[in-house]
Amino acid sequence: MTRGVESVNVRVDEPVEVARQLAAPLSRRGFVSRGIALVGLGSVLPAAFVRAVFAEGTPPGVTSKRRALVVVQLGGGNDGLNTLVPYTDGAYYDARPRLAVKPETALHLSPTIGLHPEMTGLKALYDSGQVGIVQGVGYPNPNRSHFRSMEIWHTASMAEHTSTGWLGRLLDATRFEQKQAWRAVNIGSALAESLTSQASFVPALTSIPTYTLNTDPRARGQGDRRVTDWVRLFAQQAAYGGALAMVSETGTKAYQSTVDLRREIGSYQPLANYPGTALATALRTSAELITSNLGTGICYVSTGGFDSHSGQDNTQPALLRAVSEAVSAFYADLAARGMDQDVLTVMWTEFGRRVKENGSTGTDHGTATPLFVIGGGVTGGLYGETPSLRNLDGNGDLKHSTDFRSVYATVLEQWFATDPKDVLGGSFPALPLFA
Repeated sequence: MTRGVESVNVRVDEPVEVARQLAAPLSRRGFVSRGIALVGLGSVLPAAFVRAVFAEGTPPGVTSKRRALVVVQLGGGNDGLNTLVPYTDGAYYDARPRLAVKPETALHLSPTIGLHPEMTGLKALYDSGQVGIVQGVGYPNPNRSHFRSMEIWHTASMAEHTSTGWLGRLLDATRFEQKQAWRAVNIGSALAESLTSQASFVPALTSIPTYTLNTDPRARGQGDRRVTDWVRLFAQQAAYGGALAMVSETGTKAYQSTVDLRREIGSYQPLANYPGTALATALRTSAELITSNLGTGICYVSTGGFDSHSGQDNTQPALLRAVSEAVSAFYADLAARGMDQDVLTVMWTEFGRRVKENGSTGTDHGTATPLFVIGGGVTGGLYGETPSLRNLDGNGDLKHSTDFRSVYATVLEQWFATDPKDVLGGSFPALPLFA
């Protein structure tokens, strides 16, 4: 299973000693055990090394060299009813006397539905036909646990303990040229579960300058020499086979990924004014990677703070404004480069909130929620049934009308020209999100 690594750390006095310890014949399971033992002794092998233990194969890619996907996860469970507002429904205002968005302030998308007033940037994209909003998205037997619901969305599976994510399986199913180690990237220090795979190298970084091969900080002034030693060792030991060859091959890939990044990145200058928020910075990094010659086809970005049990009126508006401004700047940058047609953004959250506000001016964990699909290649508009506020489930929550895996299936088939069954393990009806 892949795991993200922001920097590759080598903290041993002599690389040759690690080679000696690994040179003995060793099974894949034994290599994992021995690798863990080495970490326990203070020798930190990059997570990239371990990727080769689980499955062999070339790094990933997808079928199109032009199209890219950016996934934005709104962590915590964003309140969908105050994001996509049913501003003519009296039941909404009855359920939320303090939190409801006023009809005159909602950004009208239709005679009955509007966006939160802080989402002016996203509204402009919607008006230009670049935003599709799928209403009432969820899955059967919804789970209100953050961890379990996120796991279901990440893996696209109702089975517990699924070892790979839906994007990881896409990468494994569509392996591309070996040099494309940057085909998928996690923007952030922890690899999203959606990107976990059996055979694919997926870097994780918080910023481009911090992605580097680090040596022991105690070896002052010797960092370059030690990196050179490791690279030479990888090349020398690759022919020995077994676990040592796996370490050598994967270590070479890890090092080469830093070289490729330095070579291809550097001339990028944003052609839009990005806000100073963390999400905007992550999307700017995504633009830098996608517009480079690295072949990046998938970027994963996460932002949090949406678990609004109390004081939602003081927190959600600013969060939605930050999301709207960041996405707006991202597409302005891409449009200035003529690439807004080629980059698709899918924005999701693990669940919506309860229909009724609670006693703390907040909302508790709910079920169905809107999902946003954004880009110049999108057929904009509202999709799916507007959730009924009168016909709720047995727990008083919204009923979902669209399975989130239908969105995934549509992206896989119509954006990446990949059979969804190979990734999702089943059939889900596609949506008319693309012309």
